[in-house]
Amino acid sequence: MIFHVDGNSFYASCERLFRPDLYSKPVAVLSNNDGVIVALDQECKNLGFKRGDVYFKVRKDIEEKGVTVCSSNYTLYADISARLNSLYNQFCPEVEIYSIDESFLFLPDWHNTDYSEIAWNLRETAGREIGVPVAVGIAPTKTLAKLCNKLAKKYGGVCDWGKIDRDETLKNYPVGDVWGIGYAKTGFLKKHGINTAYDLKKYPLDKAKKNLSIVGVRTVQELNGIAAIDQVHREKRDLIICSRSFSGGVYHLDELVSSLTEYTQEAVKRLRDDGLACSFITIFLMTNPYDQGDQYSNQATTQFPKPTAYLPDILIMALSLLRQIFRHGYKYRKVMILLSGMEDGNNRQYDLFEDTTEKEKRERLMQCYDLLNNKYGRGTIRMGAAGMANGQGNAGIVPWKMKRDFLSPSYTTRLEDVPKVL
Repeated sequence: MIFHVDGNSFYASCERLFRPDLYSKPVAVLSNNDGVIVALDQECKNLGFKRGDVYFKVRKDIEEKGVTVCSSNYTLYADISARLNSLYNQFCPEVEIYSIDESFLFLPDWHNTDYSEIAWNLRETAGREIGVPVAVGIAPTKTLAKLCNKLAKKYGGVCDWGKIDRDETLKNYPVGDVWGIGYAKTGFLKKHGINTAYDLKKYPLDKAKKNLSIVGVRTVQELNGIAAIDQVHREKRDLIICSRSFSGGVYHLDELVSSLTEYTQEAVKRLRDDGLACSFITIFLMTNPYDQGDQYSNQATTQFPKPTAYLPDILIMALSLLRQIFRHGYKYRKVMILLSGMEDGNNRQYDLFEDTTEKEKRERLMQCYDLLNNKYGRGTIRMGAAGMANGQGNAGIVPWKMKRDFLSPSYTTRLEDVPKVL
């Protein structure tokens, strides 16, 4: 049996954890650079706001209706997510993390077992020990478990496929809301009279394979109770991208060097966390296409002599490529680094005459670098180029830093942000 567990209004719920004054109050969470609403609680939805609303366009309305606005605090959300999944592992040995707020739990098919009781216990435990409300969908397939999770609110937080009127439920469930059926497929299906999940369940497999690809075939099988989507085990990355839009325009090379250095450090951290080495590096530089004025974008790629995960080598190449494509006089909005050509960093084939002593020194240096940042927090030790330019304007704002005017404290990951009980 499969449980699909989803944190209710997850980002907003995380923000409420240490703010009791926000319970039952409308909360909206903004994207990077406080651009658009990416998450909101039910109270905020009831006021007419929705995901994707551009903040500056609805700001006045938000203020008038008393909505609390928060900048995305991914450090907090990731930590709460890890705590939830640790709790899930107490109930089930096989947990597949689907996203930051969703997980699949694979329970054995025990006879005479009340899975609903287990789900209610899990939900109550998550609320008591973590403080985040969750919904649970229970079904024999992942697609049906996702479907039940969407219906869980109707049943108080837990929906068990084995305890509801299945066909009637599917007849009232829009085909466009079925997991795996995107916008384009929805349009095609509706043209052919398939408007509900029940209609899709009855769709012939040969037609599904022809018109919806293998993904559509699996979705039809899953709606019929046949498990066709396997448990996903994390695979090695094919590439790593690190990029953010700047909060303001950047004109100077030193500021771009500082920002690219930070992004490179983050990209190499992901690389090393996965035990990989990269063969290629690409740097992208671009202005804002929606701004007035001259536009410019460019990219440059090069290959390393041998696959590497050594930060100094990767950074030197990144900055060299940046200087090649930089042009004076433009208002830059984004710089991006892409690492590709991945190989296993632990079992890489070395050159016959390669200096193994030097290789060992480099690896010990990077291990020390990783250890300090993991123990004391990201950015504890960093490359000197990250501080080449303070880039501060009259208001003391670093234009390439991400804009987060409503950022909450990192309550669970920074000692100075731990709430004080008086």
